[in-house]
Amino acid sequence: MSELLFFILGLIVGGLAMTTLMCCLQINRVNELERQIVLKDDHEEDSEVVKCEVVE
Repeated sequence: MSELLFFILGLIVGGLAMTTLMCCLQINRVNELERQIVLKDDHEEDSEVVKCEVVE
């Protein structure tokens, strides 16, 4: 009976640990994607300014 209890507790603790690890990795991935979006937006704004022509 104690073996079954240890097995169930191991599954619960392991599941919680892996869920926490996967959430941390996903948060890191989301931050990286947000950084790429911000850098892309900044680059597009600069390229629009360069393409403007002065009308005399």
